[in-house]
Amino acid sequence: MVDVVVVGAGISGLCVAWTLRERGYDVEVWSRDDPMATTSSVAGAIWYPFLAEPRARVLAWSAVTFRRLVGLAEVPGSGVRLTPVVEVFANDAPDLWWAAAAGPIERLPAGAVPAPYRAAIRTVVPMCDVPVHLPWLVDQLARRSVRVVQRTLASFEAAFAAAPVVINCAGLGAASLCDDDSVRPVRGQVVLAEPKPGLTAWIDGTAAQPFYVIPRGDDVVLGGTAQVGESDQQVRPADTRAILEGIGARVPLLHDVAVRSIRVGLRPWRPTVRLEREDLPGGRCLVHDYGHGGSGWTLSWGCAAEVAALVPLVTG
Repeated sequence: MVDVVVVGAGISGLCVAWTLRERGYDVEVWSRDDPMATTSSVAGAIWYPFLAEPRARVLAWSAVTFRRLVGLAEVPGSGVRLTPVVEVFANDAPDLWWAAAAGPIERLPAGAVPAPYRAAIRTVVPMCDVPVHLPWLVDQLARRSVRVVQRTLASFEAAFAAAPVVINCAGLGAASLCDDDSVRPVRGQVVLAEPKPGLTAWIDGTAAQPFYVIPRGDDVVLGGTAQVGESDQQVRPADTRAILEGIGARVPLLHDVAVRSIRVGLRPWRPTVRLEREDLPGGRCLVHDYGHGGSGWTLSWGCAAEVAALVPLVTG
């Protein structure tokens, strides 16, 4: 027996496991997939709230995550670094509702705003180099005696046989585990390309199709798509062309970028993030933490802190 079983080994589950272990709990992570095969492994993993509600809670969780990642950026080998990012807008007064959770924001002068945009900002945010950071997280958990076990669950009963507290970080898997028909996939396809010197992270905050450029240590992530309700994980050549043409038109440095590979992931969207405790017969506790949409990395540590605050109420 352990104190807590965390179901799901994406970024949400790993951060929850770390946070609970910090507080002294004996924790195991159970997951159908290896962490490097989860949706989290496909993400650009730049701090940026996207496709997640409600805003007030998302803002609070994002602020906690921002601070935690700033700290991890100082840890050698973590794969986290602070990176400048420029975001462009089609209107003069963009809604920067997330600004209170971030660092200083500089509005670019009109002469520095690229056509055809009307406004642009520059800020510095944490970015997680996923191929480095995810294995680092798993290694850090192992050093803290937290095991990651590959196991497929049809229900939470097996988890409760191993622990009195279960944390549901199953992402899209929560749809069947919780009979929650509000959970929907949002298909995301990205292009991994050769890095180029002088490239800055860049986001088009106005396009119907999200366009973004995220330079990492060994490659650059070009995105993307946000196709609600679509669960096809096959690469679509038409999407690849749209990404490359859209990015090339907006960022001239990437007009002829060399493509390394294409990745597809399914974001676990829900009308609102579900983070709440459910008390079950026999003194069992089920805490839900899923439905983060396109903000899994951005909300990870903030949601984990709230999950940990719920657990002692039952087991402390």
